[in-house]
Amino acid sequence: MKQVIWLLSALTIAMSPTLVKAEDILRGGQLIETGSFIGQGGHTVSGEFQIIKKGEIHYLVLQDNFKFDGAPDPKIGFSLNDEFSEDTLFSGLNLDQGKQIYRLPFDFNPDKYNEVTLWCDKFNADLAEAKY
Repeated sequence: MKQVIWLLSALTIAMSPTLVKAEDILRGGQLIETGSFIGQGGHTVSGEFQIIKKGEIHYLVLQDNFKFDGAPDPKIGFSLNDEFSEDTLFSGLNLDQGKQIYRLPFDFNPDKYNEVTLWCDKFNADLAEAKY
């Protein structure tokens, strides 16, 4: 009976998921860029972001102070000198406020752009920009 209890305990421990906070993934990463959002087209958007590189992967981190007044179909991408590039869209916006961490595409190069852009795909409109 002790062996059965021990075996069930071992299986329970082995099957339990290991919880990892997203912030733990970034520990030891290198801060590449930072900036603050400014709303566009009548939208109210504020808060800061960081681009962090860990290993060969870049992450976009919207900080705790990020706030967005909402719009249909908001997506995240990048611009160069106020010219948005639709091929940089990599994710929908998960939340309208608070800290969020997004893994950027493997081939992302922050030197090719100088703004993070919130884009409304439905209306083909700029919602916010954050220069870096």
